[in-house]
Amino acid sequence: MINRINKRTLLYAALLLAMLLALVGLTSRLRAENSNKTVAFITEYKDITSLAYQSSETPLAVWRKINGLGVMGMAVSEYTGDELAIHNPLPLRFGSAASLLSVNDAEQEEPNRAVLRYPAKLSYADILYEYIKIKLPAAKLAADGEYNFILLPGTVEEFKFSAFVPDISALEFASKHNIPVLFRPGPCTPASGKNVADAFLFLTERFPQIRNIIPAGLIVSGYPEIGPLAKVMKDKGITLSQVEFVKQIGVPQLAAKIGHLVIPMHSLTRDEIISRSINRGSIADRFIRAVHERSIRFIMVHPYDLQMGGRLEIFTADLASYKGALEARGYHLGWPEPLPGWPAPLSGAAACGLVILFTLWFYISRLKGTEDGDVKQAQALFLLAAGILLGGAMWKISFAAKLLGGFCGALAATEGAMTALESSERRLRGAVIGLLIVVAGGLSIASFYGTSAAALRLTPFSGVKLTLLLPPLLLLFHDLTRRVHPETIGEIIVRPAIWGELVLIGVMLLAMLVMALRSDNVSNVPALEVAFRDFMERVMVVRPRTKEFLIGYPALVLYWYLVRSKYIPHYREVVRIAAALAFCSAVNTFCHFHTLLYLSVIRVLNGWWLGLLLGTVGVAALHFVLIPLWRRVSKSL
Repeated sequence: MINRINKRTLLYAALLLAMLLALVGLTSRLRAENSNKTVAFITEYKDITSLAYQSSETPLAVWRKINGLGVMGMAVSEYTGDELAIHNPLPLRFGSAASLLSVNDAEQEEPNRAVLRYPAKLSYADILYEYIKIKLPAAKLAADGEYNFILLPGTVEEFKFSAFVPDISALEFASKHNIPVLFRPGPCTPASGKNVADAFLFLTERFPQIRNIIPAGLIVSGYPEIGPLAKVMKDKGITLSQVEFVKQIGVPQLAAKIGHLVIPMHSLTRDEIISRSINRGSIADRFIRAVHERSIRFIMVHPYDLQMGGRLEIFTADLASYKGALEARGYHLGWPEPLPGWPAPLSGAAACGLVILFTLWFYISRLKGTEDGDVKQAQALFLLAAGILLGGAMWKISFAAKLLGGFCGALAATEGAMTALESSERRLRGAVIGLLIVVAGGLSIASFYGTSAAALRLTPFSGVKLTLLLPPLLLLFHDLTRRVHPETIGEIIVRPAIWGELVLIGVMLLAMLVMALRSDNVSNVPALEVAFRDFMERVMVVRPRTKEFLIGYPALVLYWYLVRSKYIPHYREVVRIAAALAFCSAVNTFCHFHTLLYLSVIRVLNGWWLGLLLGTVGVAALHFVLIPLWRRVSKSL
């Protein structure tokens, strides 16, 4: 007699094996996450001086106060001509040859040539000229005794938005008091990538306190020739700060070239605070979430303009609250090190291969109506071997990995949703198994695709949209093929359209489109939703995702009720697809590789239990209140 294995049992065994392999592959990531607990606040030098002026203290006294509260470094800018002309933060004057040179000298130059004027006795005059000369070799020096003039290679209009003057007084302050510096080089159109790198190298040799770069402006300095700058940074171990949610041309390429020397940063601008009406408590919550949930290790802080007067006292009080909240979560304030690197593990690839092959195989079995059948042991062994070989191909061939990542998440979400939906008689069991299927798929993706580069967002996961959009389509195709929906595709096509169905389909498609566009796009989140999210963060350890606890899992409970009560069979499909969104979202949570893995697990669990609870309460209200009320009203009419 030939031994046979039930298909469902084989599926669950394969997914359990995938989960175990994924956990093996996740050891390096978990080790790195547990060791990466150092955070630093950063502020700008001009904020330090501003607070010093307003509080009648010295900049050093201000620095010592905020340094004791976790501010571990200061950002130093490189100024554009426009900033020099308008804000004039240094004893420099920027303008045209016609306005700054003497009459005789001006006659020898184009009147609109850009000129930088500074006192000849300026303490850092030589450093300033040498830096500009390296960055802009065509620049020329002139003098009239009292002033020096640097004749820049371009017009005033070109240098209005080109950064070419570092704040050397700030660098000298940092050097004197041994303060780590995050330098902010800006784009300079006339400077080549090599000249930018040489000038930066010169600056780091004069001021070794420069330990990090925060690119300023919309384009990285020296772009597209960023190789020389990357080499200087790698040779000196200087890190790069990627500012979260800020898109800058050239930053991804620079980050890719310097590898692991990337430390993510979070910053709130004054304009954002005012436009979104963000209060001090919300700022603190946002900073803590950035560190705790998204592995941010640099937080740019400012004395925000939320209250007038007493700015130093308010700023230090805010810093104390940030520090206390972070230390309560196990973090300590210091200078963070780059995240240690780890590659894509073979065991994680094998886990993904098993998830893809077995969920696809079982989906096909569902289409054929043979999902409760058996297979021979030899067939089971063949499927296991094929799944592991598929994982090996993904590990070896990058194109295969990019192509199949989305299918891994989509198929796992589809199977999890279908398992839960078919369990109207054994609801809790079905919900638990559906959740475990999703966790198996999510951990497999997190294991193979969640490398250190992905955690730093250098290699984003390309399957997020597919994970969100494909499961509802697979579910719909299955339901029409197997007549879970009362009609087949052919019957729907030949009969007249029902307006209610068309409206629901339109709403559903629009919701799916919005969900895909909104994925990982925080700039499109309304202020009211942000406030609601903040409230959820304060109430729960980790906020569950809205698509899960407010839409997907309540829809699952509603579907169970509709099936058991035999209500509206022609409209249940909409509820089934809405329920599938919870499983899509849960898998997608594991694709946020910058989030600590245990927080992703907690987020998924929170969405699951809270969504089922809200769904149960909603169905109870429907059954015991709304339906009886509707029947009484209908009879009275």
